[in-house]
Amino acid sequence: MTITVLSTLALKGVLEDTAPQGASIRYHSTQALLGSIAAGEPADVVILTAEGIGKLAREGKVGPPLEVGSSGVGLAVRAGARRPDISTVPALEKTLLAAASVAHSKSGASGLYFAGLLERRGWASRLKKRVVVEKGPAAAALVAGEAEIAVQLLCELAPVKGIDVVGGFPQEVDYVVSFSAAIMEDTGQRKAAEAFMAFLTSEKALAAMKKNLLTPAPNSRRRPG
Repeated sequence: MTITVLSTLALKGVLEDTAPQGASIRYHSTQALLGSIAAGEPADVVILTAEGIGKLAREGKVGPPLEVGSSGVGLAVRAGARRPDISTVPALEKTLLAAASVAHSKSGASGLYFAGLLERRGWASRLKKRVVVEKGPAAAALVAGEAEIAVQLLCELAPVKGIDVVGGFPQEVDYVVSFSAAIMEDTGQRKAAEAFMAFLTSEKALAAMKKNLLTPAPNSRRRPG
């Protein structure tokens, strides 16, 4: 029996590695998926930012949420390229302003945050070139040769082949995003949806989260599987 899952890109690496058979998963940014749900797109399970799930809960569209995990913002370069210093805010600024081009997502949580950070710090007008990725991982621009560095959540950078993840942003300018899952109230496959939610608390899912630089929620009960 197939269930439909709408998931933020942040969980793509985790779910592509481990998702059980019978789950049809569509990935996009939380904002885009909220728009699709508002427009009537059906789903059995949704995985979004905690804020996105909270919005659906207030609208009465989902059941009790399950905290999944969290991730901070990081920077990546093409595989084998020199790894720049981003250990301090001045070093990060120097790296960004020296880069021939910087890629980030347009509507993802990290992309929205990073765009705001650039403006607040006065870096936006000083960048040589910005590559704003409409859909999919920002690091795809690295692989395509369209950007020198990419900024996105660490868990979204981790599964992209052909890149090296340099690391997370300095604590002073980091931005940690939490993710949750929930069953849609109008699902017609509640048992299968509940089984998928249980999978998200399994040791198999936990290992995939760690591999993909997503920190599992500390209060999530883990089950063998």
